[in-house]
This record gives sequence, structure tokens and C-alpha cells, in this order.
Amino acid sequence: MRCSTDDSPLPEEEANEENPIEEEDGGDETEGDTSGDFEWPLNTSQLNVDGRFLKNSCGEEILLHGVAMTPNPWFNGGHVGEWRWNNYDVHGALEYNKKVMDKLTNKDNDGWYLNMVRLHIDPYWSNNPGAEVDGEKDISQFNFDRFVEGVNNVIIPLIEHAKSRGMYVILRPPGVCPERIDVGDEYHEYLKKVWNYLSGHEKLKAYDHLMFELANEPIHILGTNGEWGSNSQPHFDKLKMFFQPLVDMIRENGFQNVIWIPGSGYQSHYKGYANNPIEGNNIGYSVHIYPGYWGMDNNDPGTFRKNWNENIQPVADFAPIAVTEIDWAPDGYSAWGEGGVTGEAGAWGFGANFKALADESGNVSWNLLAPENLIHNGDPQGGVAYNNDPEACANPAKKWFAEYAENLKNCN
Repeated sequence: MRCSTDDSPLPEEEANEENPIEEEDGGDETEGDTSGDFEWPLNTSQLNVDGRFLKNSCGEEILLHGVAMTPNPWFNGGHVGEWRWNNYDVHGALEYNKKVMDKLTNKDNDGWYLNMVRLHIDPYWSNNPGAEVDGEKDISQFNFDRFVEGVNNVIIPLIEHAKSRGMYVILRPPGVCPERIDVGDEYHEYLKKVWNYLSGHEKLKAYDHLMFELANEPIHILGTNGEWGSNSQPHFDKLKMFFQPLVDMIRENGFQNVIWIPGSGYQSHYKGYANNPIEGNNIGYSVHIYPGYWGMDNNDPGTFRKNWNENIQPVADFAPIAVTEIDWAPDGYSAWGEGGVTGEAGAWGFGANFKALADESGNVSWNLLAPENLIHNGDPQGGVAYNNDPEACANPAKKWFAEYAENLKNCN
């Protein structure tokens, strides 16, 4: 979701968190067979952070490329008028989401080559059924018993299926951050409760392919200077005070895999972490990027590089990065990143310049926002999204993911 520079309001075109993500056109698969002779899917050996890189258990640097998935009937077809399951139907939720994973990890038939999924424990499974709430940031109807049931009946089976398909999992908690957070506030206590359960879960602790992303899109925090904001050192110092206790608790509970730390400003601001990083082993930073972020047009290569160097590179210089939300599509398509085009690296275009910056950094993993960014309407039988338009994210990502996969090796 787009945000602006520092603490100024979002652009007027910023979409509401609950608005659907619709792709208007279907299409044929990408021309040409991108399937190679390499083995796929690969094993998901345990990952560790070594300096600024993710490495597998063989000591090889690894990058992850994938998609975010939300087991909620609205985001599983409902928003495009194709309700694939409903009414807390566990079987329906698992059947659909497993089919999507299968589609996006096929080799010979489809050639998507994804090796990661960002999995959302949606409030659909953790709130009181039918309760009215003020968006996903509203935790007033959180029901811990339902949360536990949802984790065990829906999330764990999907985590296990992902492993069978060679996909690492980045798990995020239910919902999104409220506009303002502070150390010890209600939302902080909510995250402690959620992560205490997840990190102490015997099955989750045993999964070598599972990672945690501590929150979704913090916006403003009360800085150590007593002022609300997002992008000055007092705000990053407070972010550390907010997230460090969660990291410490997770480690004390026995979960030792990679933990991804969000920034502020809808996960667009990070520079202050370079001065005061989160402490501990296996720490990376989770970033969101859209064409209109920082209140500028990131189709412009100079603008995009300036914004990247100011806001992202300071943490990419010392830790791995996972861009856990990104997409783009030309005007006329319903995408969060509407108005962004693929273009060419070094010339006009958001997608190609993002790839160039990520490849140049060498330690940036990334996933598209939703299955609808890859396959038409998120349909497991669908063609390439956005009518296979090369200026929208699906067409180039399909080619890029296959190219990235060719450089990966199995590690037992």
C-alpha cells in the first residue's frame, strides 16, 4: 500500500486495506517454454543469516521468490465474484490454497518456479465469527481460542504443503498495525500474545522452512522524543524497543529460524535501523515497495534509486531483505501498484528498475502481493494475469523467477 515521504499523509489514490485486488484480464501463458533441465522443486534446508545474506545449510547464498497468500474467502476469489469456499470451510480453504501452491510451483506445465510463500493468518480465523470490526487493524474481536484453532487446522497444513512443494514460508500475524503504535500499548500486547503462542508451538519450532514476519505495515510510533512519527532516529529507536522484546521472547521459546523485522511508514522506512539494529542471530528486514511509495513516481529510475538508497539500502548493507509486498500494472488494471509499468532498467519503468536494484544489492528476496498478480483471478487453472501484458508484473515475473531458479541447487 502506497505511502508518502516521512510523516506526510498518503496520496489520495492510496487504496483502503480492505479493498479487493482485481485483475481484469486473463490470457494465455507466457510464450515459450522456460522450463530448464534443472531439478525442481528443491529441498527446503534450514536458512540462516550470515552477514547480509541468507544461506542454506550447505552454506550457499539463497534468494527467495514467491507470492503472498491469505486463506480468507474474500481473497480466495470472492473479490472477483468467484467464491471458491465460504462459511469457515476448512476443507475448502485448504483445497483452494494448496491448488494455488501447486500451480505456482509446477515446472514443466507452467514454469513459475516459486520457492516461497508469505502466509497470512487472516483475522477471518482469529476473530469472533461475524463480528463487526473497523478493518483489519481492529483487534477488539480477537478470540485466542479461535486463533489457536485456525493455526492448527488451516495454517499448519498449508505450511506443511508448502514444504512438499519446495516453498519456504514467511508467516505474518493476523491483521495490520493501527495507525499509531507504542511500546506496551494494546497492540504491542496483542503481538506478544500471538508470537508467544506461535514461537512456543512444538510443530512450528520444528519446521526448518518456516520464518516469522513480526507485523504488517507499522505506520507511526511514539518516538523517544515524545513525538509521533516514522522516519527520524527517535522513531527507529522506539521501533527497536517495540520489536526487540518480541525477538527475545521468540528465541527464549525455542524458535531459532529467521525473523523478519518491518519498518515504519507502511514498511517503507528503515534507515535508522542502521544506527540501532535489532540484536540477535538470524535477523532480516521485511520491506514493502510500490510505484507511488515515498510520495514519488518510482517509474523514474533516478527517483527510484534515490529512494532505495535513502530508505532501503541502509539495512541491505548489513542484513538480508525480503520485499514481502510488491506489484505493478499499467493504468486501467486494478492492482495496488496501478500506474507502475515494467519498462526497462535505467529507463522509465518501475518493475525492471526494481529488479535491477534488487539484483545489484544481491541479498533481496521478494514476493508479489497475491496470486492474482500471477494467475488470472487467482484461478489455479488460469492463464498469466493482466492478459499476459509485459508491462504488468505477471509476465516479467514469470520469466525472472525461472531465471532465478536456474541458479539454485539442491541442499540436503
